[in-house]
Amino acid sequence: MAAASLVPTLSFASIVLPDTVTVDSTLAIPSWQDTGIILSPGQTYDFTVNLPATLWHAGNDSPFSRASDANGIPGNAGYGVWTENGFTANYGALVGEAGSTFFLIGTHSVLSGLSGDLKVGYWDSYFGDNFGTQSLTISAVPEASTWAMMILGFMGVGFMAYRRKNTSAFRLA
Repeated sequence: MAAASLVPTLSFASIVLPDTVTVDSTLAIPSWQDTGIILSPGQTYDFTVNLPATLWHAGNDSPFSRASDANGIPGNAGYGVWTENGFTANYGALVGEAGSTFFLIGTHSVLSGLSGDLKVGYWDSYFGDNFGTQSLTISAVPEASTWAMMILGFMGVGFMAYRRKNTSAFRLA
């Protein structure tokens, strides 16, 4: 019983990164896609739309085209931007929400300092006539210290292999 208390308990998020989610343009902000990913403020995340040329639409094209990629309808296309809870982006942009903070994902973003449950969606004030989806891959970016440890590990393995090769040669001679 005492030995069991010495074993550390590790808990992991239910989602293993990278993870791919399909973002639907017809969901209003309170119903945005919950990815099941809990973002940690000390981690950097890479958000990448799998097919950046994919278009989704904010309804019909009258009087201007409402088709856009994940960066949103260009500001010069006649629709401009929309602001909600202090965050402003082009209509039709792919946007994330962590906790109660909105952030622009677009076709590709690398962001850190985000905290909370990650939801993603289509940036619009009216969702009833929208259509289309985007496929988004979310992955954690290794920290510099992780890369340094990995490189040192490879160097150590290489050095040990080198030493073993040289030691066996001396034993045979």
